[in-house]
Amino acid sequence: MRRESTIILVLNTIRKYGPINRYEIAKKTSLSPATITDVTDKLIKMGFISEVPSSGKKRGRRPINLSLSNSTHIAVGIEIDSRYISGVAIGLGGDILKRKKIDIETSDPASIFSETVRLYRSLTEDLEKERFLGLGLGIPGLIDPKNKRVIFSAVLGWKDVYVEEFLNGLGIPFFMEDNVRAITLGELWYGAGIGKDNLLCIGAGRGISAGIVINGSIYSGPNFRAGEFGHMVIEKDGRKCKCGNYGCLEPYVSTETIIEKVLEGIENNAYTRFSPINEDRLFEEIIQAGKEGDKFILNIFEEVGEYLGIGIANIINFFNPELIILADELAEAGELILEPVKRAIRLHALPPIPEITVSKLGSLSCPIGSATLVIKELFRKDLDRYINL
Repeated sequence: MRRESTIILVLNTIRKYGPINRYEIAKKTSLSPATITDVTDKLIKMGFISEVPSSGKKRGRRPINLSLSNSTHIAVGIEIDSRYISGVAIGLGGDILKRKKIDIETSDPASIFSETVRLYRSLTEDLEKERFLGLGLGIPGLIDPKNKRVIFSAVLGWKDVYVEEFLNGLGIPFFMEDNVRAITLGELWYGAGIGKDNLLCIGAGRGISAGIVINGSIYSGPNFRAGEFGHMVIEKDGRKCKCGNYGCLEPYVSTETIIEKVLEGIENNAYTRFSPINEDRLFEEIIQAGKEGDKFILNIFEEVGEYLGIGIANIINFFNPELIILADELAEAGELILEPVKRAIRLHALPPIPEITVSKLGSLSCPIGSATLVIKELFRKDLDRYINL
């Protein structure tokens, strides 16, 4: 095995299983203890990993565990949405070092990327330039990461936008991905998906899509179209979807659908105590009303959760994942949506039913996942740039 491949193997083992001691690394990698000692010493010296005491209660000397370091190398991740740009700076271990959000009122690419550059500089202004590994972008829509191109984004109203021309002045490596695949990567590395190799991450907000992880790798498909979960047909001759088809899942499940149902019910004098106060926080207010027990709101979440559960049951039967993660805006509803989803899945999916949970990264799942694009690139390539082999 080439030396740099050994280093990457050890680094990824610590990422996936850490905190972990050197003996356990040797067992999982089949490398010799001497090799593990040599490699981990280099990784510590270069600031990729750090030693942490074991929390075990065994007698005698406790083994020293190793974890990814958050103090030396930093990646920035930025989520671009039609309403805001949100960014974080994180260490290799996933700790958030800085975070910031900018509200926007434009869909013009030049204006949005000007704000993106401003946000990046704000996140990095107080930190040493040498520590930064690069920038990752999470953008809603059909994304070509290799050519840094937004093929199409219905949310932003973009078509054939080449991002590189707007970011060349930054002078750093940058990577980009569809927002749901970025969320999925963040959950796989730092969130609910740690330790899992086959999972589905359902991004449910104004649109519905799925990030697919097969044998530890995210599957995009040959044309970057894998995971268009929202366009699974669940009702023959059903509601019209934005895509032009009828009966897609998305018109039955999105946050826009919930808001429309609530406002329609209020207009028709539905029995509810809920009264909107802040239009910008309408969905949050709906969630709060549901948590306070408003039956009208609870019934809407029940209906939406049933449709979403049926859709997820179909892909469970097809894909057989270890884990289902519900992420994005709808996940903020927590048990309000999760319980009806689970009930529908139990009715329609073949056993055994996989674990079903919500995102552990919350509203920052996309920025964190976008930063992880940068760290992933570091972890998969030759590390000559950092380590004198």
